[in-house]
Amino acid sequence: MKVDKAADLMFWTYFMVDWSKVGQEPSDMKCAQCGKPMNQVEQAVDSSGKRFDGYVCHPDKRLIWVRAG
Repeated sequence: MKVDKAADLMFWTYFMVDWSKVGQEPSDMKCAQCGKPMNQVEQAVDSSGKRFDGYVCHPDKRLIWVRAG
């Protein structure tokens, strides 16, 4: 997934993403609210090449972005 500025990811909410167009797979990360496993979202890459891993919990509508190392 391409984004213009990585800083924009901080403001994205669950409802701003078209989940039918974003690749996802199960992950080992657990949701802090409900404890269920979160899905890992395809990496987001900004125009400067910074990469971010995304995690989503659909039941709680929680979306987290983490800078990929």
